[in-house]
Amino acid sequence: MIRLLLIPSSDYLGHPFPQRHNQIFERIHDGRDFEVHVVRFNMFGKAKLSSKCIIHDFPLEFNTSRTSIYYLSNAVSHLQEILRIIKREAIDVVVAGNLLPPFLLELCKKVSRLKLSFIFDLQDYYPTSAAGYICDVHGLSGTVVKGVFESMTQALLRMADAVTVPGFALAMYARTVRGKTSSGVYVVPNGVSEHFLKLHNGSRIREKLGYDEEDLVVGYVGSIEFWLDMKTLIRALSKAYRGGLKVRFMLVGGRLQTAYAENVIEWIGREGIGNITDWVGFVEHEKVPEYIAAMDVSTIPFDVKNPTAYYAAPNKLWEYLSQGTDVVSTPIPEALVYKSLLNIAASEDEYVAVLKRIRREKNKKDHSQNEIKAFLKKRMWTAIAEEIKEVIQSLVHD
Repeated sequence: MIRLLLIPSSDYLGHPFPQRHNQIFERIHDGRDFEVHVVRFNMFGKAKLSSKCIIHDFPLEFNTSRTSIYYLSNAVSHLQEILRIIKREAIDVVVAGNLLPPFLLELCKKVSRLKLSFIFDLQDYYPTSAAGYICDVHGLSGTVVKGVFESMTQALLRMADAVTVPGFALAMYARTVRGKTSSGVYVVPNGVSEHFLKLHNGSRIREKLGYDEEDLVVGYVGSIEFWLDMKTLIRALSKAYRGGLKVRFMLVGGRLQTAYAENVIEWIGREGIGNITDWVGFVEHEKVPEYIAAMDVSTIPFDVKNPTAYYAAPNKLWEYLSQGTDVVSTPIPEALVYKSLLNIAASEDEYVAVLKRIRREKNKKDHSQNEIKAFLKKRMWTAIAEEIKEVIQSLVHD
């Protein structure tokens, strides 16, 4: 049996919805071939998710709502406890993908002395995703912090025995950094849960929110955070609404840690679309397909000027497509790879043009749901977990 220690990107149990690590490692842990241990960074307090993996809480922690202070103040105690777990549980492989990697850098050095295999799961572009929780990534302090995290991230990429990434843009970045050892980079994409394979009926949600048949419901599902460009989307919706398009805006999600959500509220008010906006908040992951099914248009308004967004491989694309909704994304590389399945909009006017075209062709689909479903079956989290297993086994049995 292979024993893994997962150092997740966030609070494994406290996050409002299952993330990449939850989806993959809950499927890997079987207590027979794989035993998965997970350290929990208790940043959100009460657990919102359940797990069948072996969860390790840190016995002593300095609790604070500030992500940067949390990791920095607990770095030494975290590292000591992680090393104790590695020795006590006879861990074979460490898989790490944390937001703030300073202590991971030291851990990686320790791991190399312990002769353990180390997999670095680069879920997004950490220099800005980590810096964004500390300061404005576009400011002077942001430039300095990004530089520090860039150095740490590149060191981890070079030191890891294998690197896993969810998308093509991150793979290119990782391979460039690793140079001669670029063969150790594996694209293990994000997936969708099995309950998204069923085509849901969104009429109950539409009725609940007061939408009628003529309303063009534009929605977004996910965290409302600094890697988004909601301002352009909101201004586009305002322009379309003032131009006579019967549009409604549904937000399914909310704030994680920064004040970006407050900016979104301000922009909605300033652009005069508060009366056509419904902010639902986070909903249980099992209920998300029904909300997507209530949308006519689902959006991926990622800020292409923010590297966190630019390098992203959003699994919401597959969740949206599963429910037969039209998808509109900003031109991030991952969206451009699949542009035959969605619409691209880089400006207010392009958003408006796409919405008008979708309005005219509301009942016309370029792809059948059978075609989409066949594509999605290859992207099930169960299949993705098998890919990670292969990477792990190749290291252990090498």
